[in-house]
Amino acid sequence: MNKQPVEQHLIELKKRLRNSLLALAVATVAGFMYSPTILGWLQKDLSLSLHALTAYEVFYTRISIALLSGLVIALPFIALQLLKFAQPGLKPREYRVVRNYLPFSLILFSVGAVFSYHFVVKSALSFFSTMTRTSDVTAVWGLQNTIGFAVKLSAFTGLMFQLPVISVVLASAGIIDKEMMVEHRGYFVVAILLLSAVATPPDIITQILVTLPVLGLYQVSIWLIGRYEH
Repeated sequence: MNKQPVEQHLIELKKRLRNSLLALAVATVAGFMYSPTILGWLQKDLSLSLHALTAYEVFYTRISIALLSGLVIALPFIALQLLKFAQPGLKPREYRVVRNYLPFSLILFSVGAVFSYHFVVKSALSFFSTMTRTSDVTAVWGLQNTIGFAVKLSAFTGLMFQLPVISVVLASAGIIDKEMMVEHRGYFVVAILLLSAVATPPDIITQILVTLPVLGLYQVSIWLIGRYEH
């Protein structure tokens, strides 16, 4: 590989990163402006009285909300920049697969995050609240910890919902195939159970709510790869 293509590659990478960071910065500023509204809605929707346990907790929580909302808003543009950067290194068929499945990736992330918030996060917080009441203990719900828990768990589930898209992209690149997915299904089940145990609260109901949809998406991935191969 000569010097010129490498330099052009780095220039293109710098351009795409600059565009992505600029979009993220603008979206994050917008997210910070609306973070009080989002924070108020979360507190009302979760039916919890949240407390700032330190002087800087509200500020850090607003920053976290701004970063997350900014990432969600800018994600389609960032994904497009990554696709344009990778286009020269992809075969025409690989590029078409990635381009066609990119919107589904964004949709699946949103569906996973919304599903997690409404069913997993609320179920987990209800479990913790019940445990506290039955233990005759008064709970003080910390603002940063509670919102951080909801955000991290929703983001984790959203990422897990990317499985079908990632599987098809890997299959298009010849890295995996349907036979491999079927053969290693057991290892995947164990891995998801371990990840769910680490990322979710200790109650079995919450872990099941996260694990079952992902296992279903694994089967969908096998079906999609089968269609792609034929």
